[in-house]
Amino acid sequence: MALTEVAENSLFSFAGNSDVAAFETAAPDTGCDWLRACVRFSGPIGGQLSLTAPATLVRRLAASFAGADTADDIGDGDLADFAGELANMVCGAWLTRACGREPFALAPPRVFPGQRLGADAGPGGTNPGVFYLALDDTPIRLELDWGVARPAAVGAMPECTDAR
Repeated sequence: MALTEVAENSLFSFAGNSDVAAFETAAPDTGCDWLRACVRFSGPIGGQLSLTAPATLVRRLAASFAGADTADDIGDGDLADFAGELANMVCGAWLTRACGREPFALAPPRVFPGQRLGADAGPGGTNPGVFYLALDDTPIRLELDWGVARPAAVGAMPECTDAR
């Protein structure tokens, strides 16, 4: 799985399975901030990958990735940058596994704070592949929305938006 590859090879972390219930109940009363990072891609298939995770997890992973002493050493700008890079790494790993050496173009990641959408949410009203996983026992959600049509270019694809 692409998330496992990224977690183990780049983040000194581990990935596992989770479920919608764990995701929906994660930190409900702690005021936990969430981040949603979205990467659009085009090539033999086009679509987008979205990753939704608690900001505390992303900050911890960013610290590990950067070799920081503590998660507190990661500022908000670095946090958003890393959330986008995490989605980018997972998207790249998934595309490589799914399509081998086919060329793809990836748009710059977009990151939206406070985005923990419910299980029924989907970009553009479609029903993407939704996967509930865990990084270091913390639930996250990956959404893959793709098709077989080759868009003219990444810029021709619908924008990742913060409101659905």
